[in-house]
Amino acid sequence: MIALNKTIRLFLDSIGRQDEYEFYLKKFQSDRSACFALLCPDLGSIEAGAEVLAFDLHFLLRLELVPAILLSGPDAIKMQQALAVEPIFTFQTLEKETTASFIEHARSQEKIPVLVTDQLDLEAALLELLPETAKRVHFIRAGGGLKSEAGERLEYIYTHKENFQPLEKLEYDFPALGKKLLEERPGVHLSVTSPIKLLQEIFTVKGAGTLFRKGSEINHFQGLEGVDRARLVELLEASFAKPLKHESFLEGVSHAYIEREYRGAVLLEEHPAGLYLSKFSVGREARGEGLSLELWHEVQENHSALFWRSNVANPFNSWYDKQADGHHRVGKWQIFWRGVSADSISACIAYCCERGEDFS
Repeated sequence: MIALNKTIRLFLDSIGRQDEYEFYLKKFQSDRSACFALLCPDLGSIEAGAEVLAFDLHFLLRLELVPAILLSGPDAIKMQQALAVEPIFTFQTLEKETTASFIEHARSQEKIPVLVTDQLDLEAALLELLPETAKRVHFIRAGGGLKSEAGERLEYIYTHKENFQPLEKLEYDFPALGKKLLEERPGVHLSVTSPIKLLQEIFTVKGAGTLFRKGSEINHFQGLEGVDRARLVELLEASFAKPLKHESFLEGVSHAYIEREYRGAVLLEEHPAGLYLSKFSVGREARGEGLSLELWHEVQENHSALFWRSNVANPFNSWYDKQADGHHRVGKWQIFWRGVSADSISACIAYCCERGEDFS
């Protein structure tokens, strides 16, 4: 990874956490595609934020990350004219055979390559370019990430599963495009964000837009029969960045929800007040992909009464708070409950306080 000077690091610190942006920097710089990402702005985002976009792209060049911009469809020439006022951009008509050399030339000139076609729509142009040109696509719209009918930003759209909330009225059918691309070009990363949120979307786990995913295959086990224990333990220790003291607590698991490739898991134990959520684990590579939400959705669809504890320093607690009916702090533990009867809450709190720790 390149050495980050103080100015660059301070700017990245203003965007997100150091461990997150260093993780993504390393990931992007190891990619062997022609560029690390394709940016697909709409006309509104360029007219409203071309200067902001140019500033962020200057910063990416300083990190030795070169994206390419794709302008396609009937507004392509108008968007090119709007971007041409910024000297950081260099333009070429989209020709698949010369795209890689054009991007490399732009890199040597410390410019951002812009591919232009008014003959192809966005879907056709992306199908030509992915995944050789890039494995990441960020759609940039003036309105930013997609929202629900109620106006809340949706962090994830599951293109091959039933989505949890109905969408706002869109000027372009991004979900249909996302579904097509994920089917035809599996493994690509697709998201929608705004010009002013682009860097936050790129360098943080939480992101600042809407990520498109097919949706994960999550298996429900009664107890741990059929579970690959070695892979489960590996996931738990990697996710919590701590070794387990012992594996005996696994004998108490009554329900396990595990992603097919063991990238995430929820373990539940029986308790008179409901189910105790013993472990909620997502591997680092899967963070920011919405797997936590999918796991949680599966659990709450099947179990009405749950309680759990979390270290008060856990940054995930703000999300837990939104899912819980109530919470209570005791020492280093924040204790949460959902669907638990009022007369059982004190027993849940006592159980969480008395239970030993499973990690060293």
